Amino acid sequence: MKDGSLNRLFSPISIAGLELPNRVVMAPMTRSFCGDSGVPTQAVADYYAARAAGGCGLIITEGTVINMTDARGYSGIPAICTDAQQAGWQRVTDAVHRAGGKIAIQLWHTGRLGHSRAMQGGRPLAPSAITAEGLFRDFGDGETLAHEIPYEQPQAMSAEQIARTCGEFAAAAKRAKTAGFDAVELHGANGYLIHTFLNAESNQRSDEFGGDMAGRSEFAVRVIRAVKAQIDELPLSIRLSQHAVNNYEWSTWADQNELQTCLELLKAAGADLLHSSGYRLNAPAFGDGESLVAALKRLGGLPAIGSGGITYSNSTAESFAGELPELTDPVESEQAIERGACDLVAVGRAMIANPDWATRVGAGQWRQLLPFSPAMLGSL
Repeated sequence: MKDGSLNRLFSPISIAGLELPNRVVMAPMTRSFCGDSGVPTQAVADYYAARAAGGCGLIITEGTVINMTDARGYSGIPAICTDAQQAGWQRVTDAVHRAGGKIAIQLWHTGRLGHSRAMQGGRPLAPSAITAEGLFRDFGDGETLAHEIPYEQPQAMSAEQIARTCGEFAAAAKRAKTAGFDAVELHGANGYLIHTFLNAESNQRSDEFGGDMAGRSEFAVRVIRAVKAQIDELPLSIRLSQHAVNNYEWSTWADQNELQTCLELLKAAGADLLHSSGYRLNAPAFGDGESLVAALKRLGGLPAIGSGGITYSNSTAESFAGELPELTDPVESEQAIERGACDLVAVGRAMIANPDWATRVGAGQWRQLLPFSPAMLGSL
């Protein structure tokens, strides 16, 4: 039985022709269980199928890289650039569909936040040769957790490398469609490649891919166009954030005018859905004021997914440090949808801890949810 106080969260929605039974989304979360090959295993298929069986309206996969060299900056993460990887993902989509779910793939290039130790001889790429702040951490590589390993200086991308990378995004999207995915998402957030083109600190180019907000959006625009040409009617989402995972003080858009310029270009290129990545669902995007997801929805004129702290009182970083959270009432998600701040809500850590999050919350049993702990990252 559905909790009557969550009618909007558990109401159906259509996104660019994709019919979803509710507004609950499984957030993309790196799990690093695909080995050196980048091929999703049966365990990965079972992991996603369990969330589909648990009532989640839309699953978004962990970030899946578009090549095995410069894009694959962490060990153990999946890819979709070979026949074997595509077949592995077909196994995942088949399992999710048998469980009654819908699934989108998130396409990823780690950019300057990756490290050559995971790149099979490749080197990190970025719009400009500017090294990221902080230390490199790879949950699939214990040495990076035990020692202080700095980020590497990336290679500034040439025009040829930009064109090649756009082509790799397109080829990966084509494979994703063939593998049975219901939608595609581009990872344009958190300091990875697409995001570094959008941010003025990391993008100091003087060509058509740099300069003002329109120039800094050009790479994302070309990737969207290239991908859209390969997936036909499938919805295309892009995940966006102000911050980077290595720098929570980053501010990609200086003001709402910059954000609107960027969003208008992404929408014109073919984006169907905007996905906000934030610390808290209602955290202000520009100091005091509306949240990032509300600004994305209002200024972009597209449906939007909100995220950040759903179910738990603490942050992801605090969770990874071992702090156990308090459970929080999911009515916050309902209220965000009701007031028009977002259309869907992405659940992260709580979906790892509770494959049946949607079923439990829909039945009014949120107080019975399990808290997340870092130990849960040790297996699927």
